[in-house]
Amino acid sequence: MTKNRSTPESPGRGRFSVGRKTEAVVRLLRGEDLDTLSRELGVTAATLSSWREAFLDGGRAALKSRPADDRDEVIARLQAKVGQLTMDNELLGLRCRQAEGGRPFAFEEAEQLSRSASPGTGKRYGMQRVCRIFGLARSTAYYLKAREAVPPEQRPAPRKRGPVGAATDEELVGHIRRVLSESPFTGEGYRKVWARLRHQGIRTAAERVRRLMREHRLQAPRRGGNAHGPKAHDGTITTEEPDTMWGTDMTTTVTTGEGTVHVFVAVDHCTCECVGLHAAKGGNRFEALEPLRQGVREHFGDFGAGVAEGLAIRHDHGSNYLSDDFQRELSFLGMVSSPSFVREPEGNGCAERFIRTLKEQLLWVRSFATVAELVEALGEFKRLYNERWLIGRHGHRPPSQVRRDHSGSVPAAA
Repeated sequence: MTKNRSTPESPGRGRFSVGRKTEAVVRLLRGEDLDTLSRELGVTAATLSSWREAFLDGGRAALKSRPADDRDEVIARLQAKVGQLTMDNELLGLRCRQAEGGRPFAFEEAEQLSRSASPGTGKRYGMQRVCRIFGLARSTAYYLKAREAVPPEQRPAPRKRGPVGAATDEELVGHIRRVLSESPFTGEGYRKVWARLRHQGIRTAAERVRRLMREHRLQAPRRGGNAHGPKAHDGTITTEEPDTMWGTDMTTTVTTGEGTVHVFVAVDHCTCECVGLHAAKGGNRFEALEPLRQGVREHFGDFGAGVAEGLAIRHDHGSNYLSDDFQRELSFLGMVSSPSFVREPEGNGCAERFIRTLKEQLLWVRSFATVAELVEALGEFKRLYNERWLIGRHGHRPPSQVRRDHSGSVPAAA
């Protein structure tokens, strides 16, 4: 049977080219009847109407457009920059809310957040941006991501070349968990865990402890560091003997019943021992002298003129410490004022580092209703810190042990 072929006068049903569609729309715009043209071309009236609307929309869009110039490239670049800043601000807001809640940001959350889309731009945040904003190491994030992709039964068992050591990995992990649970402090890293194991007679390599803590996710959260420029001074602020230089400084905390409270500290630059710790509602020059008075009574056995002759006091340029009353009191006790460089907190680094420890171990993890309750807790923390906090540069010995070793009353610990 011979098939009927379509003629140009009466084209059959089929796929219309752009030219044929344009020709049909032009006929409609010239006034031909929609129903008649639909029957002639063999397409529905709705299809013809949609072709006409698309034709008109394209014409309107073409009339609105302008030739591209250099401004388009600048605008596109600025729009991309605004999008990046928008996503950065969204992540910074999330980091601030988590910091206020006191909860560290885990690597598992980084993976989930990197896959989520920004409400402002609709684009994914990406692992690089999340790690940069939250101060996380991308290498660790990618390592954990690759590790989770392998089923636990297919993961190769981590092994150490050479002899096993004092204990198997499983036994050593149990000792590590026990040390972390028994420690009165929080956030201790692998070095102090390794030192506490040695004190208990369990000798192993520090890097092995670090590996096991990383594999079992026992490492403490760590803040990302920043690049530091050249120092404004050279040398060191530590001393060879106790009671040669003390550092003093002030911080603040909040009580639920009495509001803001000022906390004053004094630290020995040799032993890192807290020689004085005081809290008061007022932050004046007389309150700033109290930790020094505590240290003089405890370590010099008396309080009077010239009793602490030759002891240097390192402090910053706060109004309390530069006041006439504070300086006269130092002179009366025989002390020498040793101010640090302006805008160089490293010059008072011993006191600054102790304040950080005080915040991480007490002020940021507990709440206090009154100043009296805070003062009592500070006294207990001072005793606990001096007797049990491990100082790395002293061979992981506590400050009180370092002082006793210097006085020769107790042999140095192995």
